[in-house]
Amino acid sequence: MERYRGVITWFAGPVANSDAYLAWANQVSRRNLRYVILGDIGVAPDSANLLAVNRLLSVLGIRHTGDYVAPTLGTRIAYKDAGLIEFECSLDPVIPDYPVIAANGPGTHVGLMLETPPSDGRRSAVLVALGARGGYAAFGYEFCHQRPPLFQGRWLLNPFAFFGAAFDANEQPVPDVTTASGNRLFLGVLDNEGWTRSSKIEDARDNSLTAGDVVLRDLIEPFDGFSTTVELREEAATNFGRSARQAQILRERLLASSHVVLPQRRLRATLSRFDAEYPSISNLAPLSAAGPDELINMPISDDSYYIKEGPIGQNGFVALKETLLNTEAPRRLKPFTVSYHAYAGEYPALLRSVKDLLREANSGALSPVSVDGYAAIVDGFFRTRIDRVGSAAWRISNRGALQTIRFDAADDREVDLDLSVGVVGQKRVGGTLYVALDRAIEQAIVVLRPSGTSARSLALVESRWFISRLVKGSCAARFEARGYGNGSFLWSGAVPGHYAIKASRAGEDIWQQTADADNAGNLKFVVPASATDAVEIKMNCVEPVRAPEQ
Repeated sequence: MERYRGVITWFAGPVANSDAYLAWANQVSRRNLRYVILGDIGVAPDSANLLAVNRLLSVLGIRHTGDYVAPTLGTRIAYKDAGLIEFECSLDPVIPDYPVIAANGPGTHVGLMLETPPSDGRRSAVLVALGARGGYAAFGYEFCHQRPPLFQGRWLLNPFAFFGAAFDANEQPVPDVTTASGNRLFLGVLDNEGWTRSSKIEDARDNSLTAGDVVLRDLIEPFDGFSTTVELREEAATNFGRSARQAQILRERLLASSHVVLPQRRLRATLSRFDAEYPSISNLAPLSAAGPDELINMPISDDSYYIKEGPIGQNGFVALKETLLNTEAPRRLKPFTVSYHAYAGEYPALLRSVKDLLREANSGALSPVSVDGYAAIVDGFFRTRIDRVGSAAWRISNRGALQTIRFDAADDREVDLDLSVGVVGQKRVGGTLYVALDRAIEQAIVVLRPSGTSARSLALVESRWFISRLVKGSCAARFEARGYGNGSFLWSGAVPGHYAIKASRAGEDIWQQTADADNAGNLKFVVPASATDAVEIKMNCVEPVRAPEQ
């Protein structure tokens, strides 16, 4: 257990060999670990084991009486914490059966308390609680479980607030797989299925174009500012045209685009939606699938998961916009993901949906990444090591391609750029602080301080490209950048005045221009160049603005 912060259990009833489980749980709970119990505690309390049960529950700030209430007629809600309860669904008017559990003392934070029926003496029953080293939510009071006809569950608990408090994680840094260089990631994926079909698009039909021709023409070539990972199976790569020559031409056109990538790894397609039909974050896929292979999941479902909303080719995929919105606000949960099949080039409505989604992405502040790049970031999530090295300082290491650390509920905190090491910049989105790290620095140090107390220091706010090897001077900076599309940059903390911006590759200048930092220290510019191969960018102030003489 040395490598774990704690334990979560979620049982629907007593487990097999519950005595052995209880002994193990008590052994674990004696360590300096967190313990969270959702649903049944895993043991049927009786006179023989009640003492051991309560030894475990004591770290959660509660005590089991050994009693249960069923039926529940006459039960009333005595107290509920609106910040913890009724997150996605409301308490059922017909109260489920429940155990009679008491709070151990004033240190227990009660999330939900019922009052038992008059026939039971109107006792208090605590069904959601947070204690010194963990939390508890009784079965039926943690989640509105699946029922016919929809068989969809929703969180009754607020899982963000509950788990954050139960694991004392609200002020801790979190490795983040949704963001890079301050921007939400963009992931574009094309599966070749349907590539050889004749297109039903009017002008394409008149010109005998295949669905693959239309996808290249309308969805890949016009959106060359994004990476498109094409999952092209070998047999399709050599035989997806009506002739060998046509197949070769299509393949050459596809691979000639610098923003088209053939993956070394594949993401697992799975249900991952959060919209009117799937109205719970529990329908979003985890980062990886359970099992020894640890396959990485597609962040958001592809178009095939919308087909049941209408005949194939109809406009069901437009519903993806709702998931994209719900996974950005009020909290960022997933990258902006557009994953579709080549048969989008066959059907007008589906083609229009994908095109509209790509246009929407084109208008936002996003950082494109390939499938292999995203998979490497997720790998980094599972490997990242975080060590606390001060009261508000952490060392972040072994993170691989993951270069963003997130602090939730950080309204009153910011990065101390003078004391931190390997920090490229910071960006606040709502109450969340995203911290961009420098990949060239293996052991980054992130130090926080109260907001508004830092001296002015140059820092990245957002960039479309991935930044590393940042070196800053008093009025200058240089760094390496890679990415897709034109490189848009926003920096804060710049000395007001005029700056010379120069981009070079392999020692040769490829672009230069001037830009102005305003009086607030914001410096914004766009490098109109390709950075699939790394470029070096230098920023030097050539005419600082001097404060007027008194």
